[in-house]
Amino acid sequence: MDSPAMSFYPAVSYGRAEHPLELDILAPPREPGGAPLPVALFFHGGGWHEGDRGAGMHPWLNPLLAARGYVTVSVTYRLSGAAPWPAQYDDARAALTWVQTHIADVGGDPSRIGVWGFSAGAHLAAHLAFREPGIARAASLAAGPTDLRGVGIDEPNEVTWLMGPSPAADFLADVSPITWVTPDAPPTLIVHGTDDQIVEFEQALALRGALAAVGARVGLHTIPGGSHEWADKPSADSHATFGDLTADFFDRVL
Repeated sequence: MDSPAMSFYPAVSYGRAEHPLELDILAPPREPGGAPLPVALFFHGGGWHEGDRGAGMHPWLNPLLAARGYVTVSVTYRLSGAAPWPAQYDDARAALTWVQTHIADVGGDPSRIGVWGFSAGAHLAAHLAFREPGIARAASLAAGPTDLRGVGIDEPNEVTWLMGPSPAADFLADVSPITWVTPDAPPTLIVHGTDDQIVEFEQALALRGALAAVGARVGLHTIPGGSHEWADKPSADSHATFGDLTADFFDRVL
């Protein structure tokens, strides 16, 4: 007998800025009257200036988690070329609020929402986890820039594009998830390659240290020799995909 089909809800509007803000939902089948399913809310990478929610449909990301029993959501947020920070966080927060309010309509449990993302998406997921810990109940972060306070602002780069014209140096602290860490932070998994040439592996170590220092539950999964693209383009000899690691982690904590 064939397995029941997944349900796909594309281009669902969760808000509006200069244009509609949309997300995609992939939901596994659920027995009538069965318990609501945990939710995984995904944010794509792209240095805050490129990419869209379609990245979440890579087979090792949302489809893998949906097959593991999660209602999955992938979000398009405003990019830095369209709006400076904090527009990206505002959009991520609006998506989280929409999911909390509406995900039960497709079988999801609004009390069990995990956030996850790759690179710039991990940065946004971390902000949600540390600033909205009562809603985001777990976070899985791959190759995420978490402390931007040391970034130079004297010449254009992805961070200055995010911050807009003439950024103030102290603004870098607000953009850094690590400065928002409190003892209320939810369980967090950090996944990072040791050979990441875009976001230094030390970023993962610093975030783990900050979370551990306040008594938050945190784990670090190191990818020996892993580059920045490890989570976004896993190779056949990877130890596990980012989706595998996230599903295992969410299974334990959500």
